[in-house]
Amino acid sequence: MTTKNQAAFEDEKIHLLRLPTPLHRMNYECENNLFIKRDDLTDFALGGNKARMMEFFLKAVFDEKCDCLVAYGPAQSNLCRIVSAAAARYKRKCVLILEKSGMAHALMGNAIFTRLAGAEIIPVAVDEVVDTIDKTLDSLRKEGMNPYFIPGGGHSPLGIRSYVAAWQEIQQQSASAGLTFDYLFLATGTGTTQAGLLIGKTEDASETKIVGISIARKAERGLTVLAEGFDQYSQLYGTTISIPQEERIFEDRYVGGRYGKITPDIVKVIEDVYRTDSIVLDPIYTAKAFNGMIQYLECRAITGKNILFLHTGGLPGLFGTGASLIGHSDGSVTG
Repeated sequence: MTTKNQAAFEDEKIHLLRLPTPLHRMNYECENNLFIKRDDLTDFALGGNKARMMEFFLKAVFDEKCDCLVAYGPAQSNLCRIVSAAAARYKRKCVLILEKSGMAHALMGNAIFTRLAGAEIIPVAVDEVVDTIDKTLDSLRKEGMNPYFIPGGGHSPLGIRSYVAAWQEIQQQSASAGLTFDYLFLATGTGTTQAGLLIGKTEDASETKIVGISIARKAERGLTVLAEGFDQYSQLYGTTISIPQEERIFEDRYVGGRYGKITPDIVKVIEDVYRTDSIVLDPIYTAKAFNGMIQYLECRAITGKNILFLHTGGLPGLFGTGASLIGHSDGSVTG
């Protein structure tokens, strides 16, 4: 495969963002040269990696003349925040299928913004998700609408494509700064962002080791979904992807019990990074990944390397978690 520069992706997306996002060195000390890529600053509806994906999804929405956006996610979905904002901006109907679990406090975090955007919310039990998606799309079509469905986490070839493009952006910035990164760390859930970065790395024949820190899934499931993403991407873009298994690093040792659980080490890393760099990490994704990165480097005695941490956003995950982050009078922290 041949390398594409960032400009080559311009006709594949609708422009929502101010790119490139900053890439700079951190003050946080970890016996390595630590840098951060600020995709929390993608500057659309509070940004994050899903905002990059939305540029590519919107191009398909316009090309296919779709008049309704349908998306699925957990109650506090970052993707659904971005989808609802894009639908409102471009005057499309928006229907969000959200898991009932986590809706106890309906108006906090991302839920604030999906309501502000005027999205229609369909609460659903986890075991009813697939059936609800099918019924919703069918109902909209019977109403004469042409819906466009975006799966959870943006897990699709277009979502992956956005981070193939982002990899090129990183390469251009690092080359301008005279940098070569030994490792790139990121939070990984559906594996969409990680898949795009790995494909970009392969196209460039880069030696950077990409380490996905799982925020929920066990490695066996995560690697399966990652492989599915490669297959879907290959089918859409007519390319062959050959990424050795040893380069597909889906690290599940730092999940911390379950998705969304806020543990004392997560609180500490949020405090430390805020105090050293004035950068905000969220407790669900980026703080968990940053904490995992530090432990990964320490347990392998990795020092003196150029390390890049990809901040994938998700900052609304902080809203409503103050008691867990600051702690209680007895010093305990709850999940």
